[in-house]
Amino acid sequence: MTHEISSAECRAEDIMLLDGVNHIAWISKDAARLGRFYADVFDADVGPTRPHGRDEGETMTVIRIGPHTELNIFVIDGNTEAERQTPMWGRGRIDHVGLQAASPEAFEVIR
Repeated sequence: MTHEISSAECRAEDIMLLDGVNHIAWISKDAARLGRFYADVFDADVGPTRPHGRDEGETMTVIRIGPHTELNIFVIDGNTEAERQTPMWGRGRIDHVGLQAASPEAFEVIR
């Protein structure tokens, strides 16, 4: 029999439900160039570029920057967001951030 951890139990026991960032997704015009930069500067592991989503013109390249953290870089034909420049703290190209659950049990509590 497994014991499910409740969020109240986590707070009472001071258990952290998250242990980092799983991924950050953003749109780029040139995933290969971005991958080379992260590989050269940070020794990141750059995965292959693969089709993503329903549209033929959408690809994703995964750049692993830590033991459980990656950048998900999307190139989307016809999407102009990567061309748009805004001042610092203006709306940027990050689509979402995926947080890393500390354990499968913590993930179930979070969900």
